[in-house]
Amino acid sequence: MRLHALVLMVCMAATSVEARIVDRIVAVVNEAVITQSELEDSVKVQLARIAQVSDQQTLKAKRKVILERGLKDLIGKKLIAQEAIKRSIKIEDKDVEQHLRRVQNQQGWSEQQMQMYLTSQGMTMSSFKSVVRENLLEQRVIGIVLGSRIRISDRDLEDYYKERRTKISRDFEVDAAHIVFKVATGASANDEAAVRMRAVEIMERAKAGEDFSELAKSHSEGPGAARGGNLGTLRKGNLNPKLEAAIFSISEGQIGGPFRSPFGYHVIKVTKRRQLPPKSFESVKGTLRNELHRKKLSKEMEQWIADLRKKAFIDVRSLN
Repeated sequence: MRLHALVLMVCMAATSVEARIVDRIVAVVNEAVITQSELEDSVKVQLARIAQVSDQQTLKAKRKVILERGLKDLIGKKLIAQEAIKRSIKIEDKDVEQHLRRVQNQQGWSEQQMQMYLTSQGMTMSSFKSVVRENLLEQRVIGIVLGSRIRISDRDLEDYYKERRTKISRDFEVDAAHIVFKVATGASANDEAAVRMRAVEIMERAKAGEDFSELAKSHSEGPGAARGGNLGTLRKGNLNPKLEAAIFSISEGQIGGPFRSPFGYHVIKVTKRRQLPPKSFESVKGTLRNELHRKKLSKEMEQWIADLRKKAFIDVRSLN
């Protein structure tokens, strides 16, 4: 029995050591810890973008920069979460659910489309809710602590309008059509690759001169297929952000794609591209106020977190 117990203790110790190596602590923030896996998970999108870098020295340097920035952000989040506890600020389940419903309504998503989006981002509904809760808590704490510090006068808005007028005048609207190839929820990598290959094939046929509208009627799996995939006249702010960015990157008369969205792959044709006239100060006053408020709040938050860091016990360890 003693020998068995000793072997068990050794095995447990070895397992514990291995766990610490795999998921070691990279920072201590007062009473909270940040682990290697938590850090890497927070920057997994950025890490994925550099995964194809072949030069190992360059890859290592880029990874180091991403991890250092990610750790700085995580330390700030830990400090804000601790401030929430001190001030008894909480986010209830109903707040999270209300936010999720707002997201769905704004995007016009069904439950299935919402799930497709999460899957495309490598997230589950549970992990997404955790992120939403964390973000809502952060927003509430910042609003309570810093909101009263932000003052924006009409003169501030007028000056900001003059500063932004050039960009405001460069806004475009486009007439566009698309051909949609749906990717089923939970589709395997091979299945998704097959859908993308179909999209590429149809895109090449359209670029070779086949009628885009007829191809959409024959092959599109999205709404509006019977109308040749016509999307009508589009302005920024009314579509899924990724799809919008893709559409507005295409020149007049050109075909682009295939672009991935939560719904599948899109082949897009832009038939017209028109520059919009400059917007008047009064028409954009509300938008500018929100933009300027965010800018000032971001600056205040940066200073506030710097102050919290000075007062906190923070032990940053080497990164792998």
